[in-house]
Amino acid sequence: MDSWRTINSSSLYSGPFFAGELSVAPEAPEPKGRVSERVPIEVSAGLRQRGASGVSVQVMDLSTHGFRAATHLQLEEGSDVWLRLPGLEPYHATVAWAKGNYVGCRFERPLHPAVLDMIVRKTKGR
Repeated sequence: MDSWRTINSSSLYSGPFFAGELSVAPEAPEPKGRVSERVPIEVSAGLRQRGASGVSVQVMDLSTHGFRAATHLQLEEGSDVWLRLPGLEPYHATVAWAKGNYVGCRFERPLHPAVLDMIVRKTKGR
C-alpha cells in the first residue's frame, strides 16, 4: 500500500497519511471595471453632498454597487454623497468619476439585490 503511509511516531499525528494531488478550477476572469451589472433606469432621486442640501438628480443606471446620474452639481472624484431613491433611506456613496453633467458613484454598502429588483419593477411599471 504505497498510498498509505504512517507519519513518524514522534510527530503529533500518527494516523494514516493520504498522498495525492489537489486540483482547483481556474479563477473566473474579473469584470472590466464593474463589480455588478448595471440596469438602465430612469428615476428621479435626491442627491446630497456632505454638509449641503439635497438636489434632484436623474438616475440613469443602477446596480447593487453604484449608479450613474445626471446632475448640475460640480462633484469631484472621492467626494461623499448620499442618494435618496424613492421610498428608501439615503445610501452613502463615493464619487468614482464625474464628467460634464454626469457622475458615477460607488455605494459604500451595496444594495441588496432584492432592493434593486424592487426599484427596477417600480420604475418599469410607470
